[in-house]
Amino acid sequence: MQDAEKVMNSFLEDYEEDPNGWKFWTDKSGEFYDIYIIREDTGYFLKIDSIYTQNPIGKGTKIDIDGVKIEKDLPSFGYRHFTRDELENFMHILEECKGDKEKAQKVIKKKMDEKPTRLSSVDKEGALMMGPINKGYPFDPEDSKYQRIDKELKKKLLKKFRNEKPMYR
Repeated sequence: MQDAEKVMNSFLEDYEEDPNGWKFWTDKSGEFYDIYIIREDTGYFLKIDSIYTQNPIGKGTKIDIDGVKIEKDLPSFGYRHFTRDELENFMHILEECKGDKEKAQKVIKKKMDEKPTRLSSVDKEGALMMGPINKGYPFDPEDSKYQRIDKELKKKLLKKFRNEKPMYR
């Protein structure tokens, strides 16, 4: 179990190698947020104090996904690249969709259905859209393997949190 930053760096290395097929979930369990990033037989499980701060306190680990059923029809999580012109057009179309949530969701889904981009292939002039992010718990709640990992991450994160934020002891 490592600090969340190290685990995310490990994920980004794997993502850069092959950005396709990743799925991303968030879930709130107790006082912390859980993040699951999964592809085929490997994944990352992180527990962080907040998803609303730029530098959350967190712990995480790489996990084996052995025989676990994950929804396959979800678009791959990742970064979708826009050139400057594409971004302007995209924002213009979304502006025209104001008030029509269904139409706006179709526009966003169309972009999300594109293959994810490696971060190293993105030019400095463009922009990135990240997603999609699913809500909930991706595993069978009865699977004790992931429950054990969850308890261990929570224990380590509570210790780290109390050390870094003594006012919460």
